[in-house]
Amino acid sequence: MARQIGLVAAPRMRRGGVLRARDQFDVSPLFRRARDYCERAGIEWYILSATHGLLAPRQVVGDGGAAVTMLSQEERLRWASGVAARLDALIAGSGQPLTFTLLASQRYADLLMRVAPHLPLTTPLAGLDASARLRWFDERLRVRSRLLAPHSRSTDAPGEGK
Repeated sequence: MARQIGLVAAPRMRRGGVLRARDQFDVSPLFRRARDYCERAGIEWYILSATHGLLAPRQVVGDGGAAVTMLSQEERLRWASGVAARLDALIAGSGQPLTFTLLASQRYADLLMRVAPHLPLTTPLAGLDASARLRWFDERLRVRSRLLAPHSRSTDAPGEGK
């Protein structure tokens, strides 16, 4: 069985200052849920950062830098090639097969698949918009979505289904 590694996109929003990467980006609900999903599932994970490439969650970073969405097409391809090289190095250094689970938007999937179609990459969020990605995580984390209006509460008792 292959060892699974989660790849979580760094958002534009940052806390500021100098922090561990896992904390620097947690102002984003999508980032927070992706991080929590990996940690609760016991999945090793990394952050896809436009400035730093592939970041370990405990790596300390500042608050500067661009988001991948702000890069030009040429810069995005160069970024994706650098990330793919790091992922290839992880594969080469592993004593077991690896599978990368991309917990990010379709843009990241398209970039990585374009420059490295050989990577063992799964994309459970492929084609989902931001609110659908939030719902996907909420279902798996058993978290009530904050997207629901305050008046749209279920009348079912806890544990009862329809």
